[in-house]
This record gives sequence, C-alpha cells and structure tokens, in this order.
Amino acid sequence: MQALHKRRIEASIDVWSKILKGELKSRDDVVEYLKNIYDEEGIEPIRGKTKINIYDKELATVFIVGRYGLGLDNDEIQKYFEIFTIEKRAEDVIAIILEGENPRTAITEKFGTVDENIVFRILRLAMTSVLLGFMKEDDFINLLFKFEEEFSEFFKKIQGFKRFYIAFRLAEEIASGKVRNRIEKEALKHALCLRLKAEKVAPPDWLIREIATKVIGAPEFRVNDALRTKSVEARIS
Repeated sequence: MQALHKRRIEASIDVWSKILKGELKSRDDVVEYLKNIYDEEGIEPIRGKTKINIYDKELATVFIVGRYGLGLDNDEIQKYFEIFTIEKRAEDVIAIILEGENPRTAITEKFGTVDENIVFRILRLAMTSVLLGFMKEDDFINLLFKFEEEFSEFFKKIQGFKRFYIAFRLAEEIASGKVRNRIEKEALKHALCLRLKAEKVAPPDWLIREIATKVIGAPEFRVNDALRTKSVEARIS
C-alpha cells in the first residue's frame, strides 16, 4: 500500500534531507517543519478521530521512512537519537517483545516506566510500519495480542486501537479500488474483526470515510460507492 502514502513518504524524505544537512536539530524543529510541509502539500497525518499531539506522533512515519526506506543503520540513527528517542526505544521494544520478552518488562527496560502514552506510541510505530510495508501484519497482530493480555488496564483503549487499524485498512482498500461496494466492504471488515479478535469494536462507516477521504485522499465517489447503503441506492434509483 506504499503507493497510497507516496506524498507522506516524500514529505518524510524531505524532512530527513534537512536533518542530515544539520538544518533541523531538535524534535520541536522537526515537528514544526513536518507540519509546515503537510500544510503546504495538503497532507494529513496518520490518524483517526483525534488530533492531539498528532504531528509529534507523526514522527513515527518520518522515523520509519528513514530507518527502512532510506536504510539508515544503527550508527546513523543513533546520531539523531535526541530527535527520535521515543521511536528508537519503541523500535527496540517491539523487537524484543516479538522475540518473546514480556511487554511490561521490555517497556520498563527501555523507557524506565510504563504509561498509556508509551504503550500507544509503540503500537503506533508498529502500525505505521505495517501501513508503509516494513512490518508483517502477522507480527503487528501478535504484538497487539501480547499488549492486550499484559495491559488489562488499557484493554478498552487497545480495543479502540484495533478499531482504528481496521478502519485504516478498510480505507486503504477502498482508496486503492480493491473494495468497490458495500458487500465487499462488509466482508473485509468482518474478516479483519475476526482476525484481530475485535468483533465488538467494528469501525463505523463515518470513521472509515474520515480516514479514506481526509487522511488517504481517496476520491469521494469511490468512498461513496463502497459505503453506500441499500436505502441510499433505492432513493437514487
């Protein structure tokens, strides 16, 4: 699905060119520059409904593009650790959890503490890696299940994160033209909900529409076709 995120990836490459030239030296500088690029190009950060600290969270995209798109190695990434402290630690946490480490232990080891913000920054980095094609969806789902099992205090919000991911995947499939009507949309939604054990938190159409049109930039007619109900079709005919 990288093609759907082409402009987002190009913006991240632009940011990295400034970082590598030494023109952006702090996290705040990078966040501000990224926001300016997105505003100029009409790009929305990866998001659902909330926009709280969204450009700081979007540094996950910049980090992933540099790390895996541009192929920056550990030594190169370490030079910019102060900018990408959250993302680098999150990457390390994901790796050791997938190797079998307990999530709470892994997070405490790398971050020194466990809180809601850290937990969901880690999940966001993993999700972004999947969306940009640098992580297997199976690994992401495995990570989600491990977090769900370990962090019972965040159970409802992890369920909400699953809903966000399912909505994003549906929006991508609609934007790419692979899901063309409501029947196909409902079939894929059901399959994703089963796969993520999220039958009770299936995303509503308004969230899928929000992501498809505003975040991914899919044409309205394509989204309308995929989300149109029988009652609407009947009125049109």
